[in-house]
Amino acid sequence: MKKNLFSFIPVNPIFFIFLSISILYSGIVFAATGFDDTACYYNERGKLLWRNVHAMETASYVIRTKKTYQQIFQDIPADDSTVAKSAAYNTAEVNNIQRATARKVKRLIKRGLVCHPLVVDNLVPVLDKRTIYRMYDNIASRCVSAGARNKEHGGVVFPDGTVTCISGDLSDPRWLQGATLMLKEKAMVYYHSHPGTMVEKHIHTDRANLYNSNTVRFIQASQVQQISYVQGPSRQDQQSVGEGTGYVFGMKDGCKMIFIYDKNGVNATLPISFVKKMGKSSNQPIKRADSWLAVMMPAMY
Repeated sequence: MKKNLFSFIPVNPIFFIFLSISILYSGIVFAATGFDDTACYYNERGKLLWRNVHAMETASYVIRTKKTYQQIFQDIPADDSTVAKSAAYNTAEVNNIQRATARKVKRLIKRGLVCHPLVVDNLVPVLDKRTIYRMYDNIASRCVSAGARNKEHGGVVFPDGTVTCISGDLSDPRWLQGATLMLKEKAMVYYHSHPGTMVEKHIHTDRANLYNSNTVRFIQASQVQQISYVQGPSRQDQQSVGEGTGYVFGMKDGCKMIFIYDKNGVNATLPISFVKKMGKSSNQPIKRADSWLAVMMPAMY
């Protein structure tokens, strides 16, 4: 009997279809079969735009802020002679993008094109929603008295998920004393609050001490000053964060904003409502360090 060099084995046509797809779209196929972590992508309002359930690692991202400097620091209106800030106080820089760019990035993300260069260049990595909630909850749980609302509260987040929290010294905005928080612990994530207190101070005759060096601003109208704390990060916050990432929680009514920044300035914002209503999971313990573990060091305003 004559033998052929090749013999044919029946193969299901579906095999060839899968093989073709694997060759043409190898990145998608191997990502889908090899990774099972989740990456979440949010817009600046905290709305989930895309969830990649086959990500290489668990991660969360928010589109870089499109807010202008004036919108970030709206409590310091420009060209308003009735508003002033302390002479030694400087705001952080703002690294924003144009609204048109933010819209393009949003459209690409909603189509799942999260590896597009425009998307990659304009995403800011943030902590997961649960961890940000724990940071907020630490702050909110300490702001239970009038005095505590005139303090800064915050801490650090360690790589193992431990979140510390301490409170700064009591400040009195009536005397234009800035609230401060000093952290000694070294980490890659720092967070603290900016008080939401606003008080009125009646001016008498001595106006020589209106511009003390601190982090508060005031609105002067007639014989009354309305004094409050700037909600966004200060230049000192920006300079103190080093190679890490900072989160400032603006606690003032009408702001209620989370500002995410690094050594280059403010990169993203999220509303506090993004995490405010999130409850603690009953089946997952929360790691929390005792307050005495957080010792003091350089001021973060």
